[in-house]
Amino acid sequence: MHFSALQPAARGWMLATCLTLAQGAAMATAGQWDSAALDASGTGASAGQAWISSLESTSSYAEWNVILSYPVDSTPDIAGSGTLTELTGGAFATSGGNLYGLGGPTSFQVDLSGSATGTWDVYLRVATQGSVALDTASLNGVSATRVVTYDNAVTTGFGGAEQESLWKWTLSGSDAWVFSFGASAAHMSLDQVAVYAVQTSPVPEPGTWALVGAGLCGLLLTRRRQRD
Repeated sequence: MHFSALQPAARGWMLATCLTLAQGAAMATAGQWDSAALDASGTGASAGQAWISSLESTSSYAEWNVILSYPVDSTPDIAGSGTLTELTGGAFATSGGNLYGLGGPTSFQVDLSGSATGTWDVYLRVATQGSVALDTASLNGVSATRVVTYDNAVTTGFGGAEQESLWKWTLSGSDAWVFSFGASAAHMSLDQVAVYAVQTSPVPEPGTWALVGAGLCGLLLTRRRQRD
């Protein structure tokens, strides 16, 4: 049953019960990254401790720790600019800043601005508690499999695990990066989200192509003279 279809009294009781359970699980993480990733060890506990603290000039970034707006949060509280959306309507924002999936597996989308030039390494990082995230996530329709960088059993609430997951893609540039990921079952609490896109191979400027062309022409001319 969809959460919004419940009677008000039932909704109130279930919210109170699940909020208590979700907050009990949240005590395991203290609202921060428990593992390092990409040689970056920022905890994400505050804006001064972002996961990626030194951004490349050709990069896009967004990071959420406290998620209080539901179903759409367009104000990353740690860093950057982007939009986080829960798509099923079966979750709610806890007072601790998590998104808790009550009625079934939740599904999320993150939108991040991009650039259509060059080649990019793009990363999605997610911290969850309770039910775990699905192994596969997608970026602009391209699938990737997560690497679990942190895994610890949760013994309170509905149980499960406290995990941190990292996905990576290497793709040609795009004006917009659209990430999709989800929960494997109900009772997943989404704690933190970060997305990072960095250009690894820019498209050469027109002047560079001109120099390459001139060099090739010079090489052909030299070879012709040698044959003559």
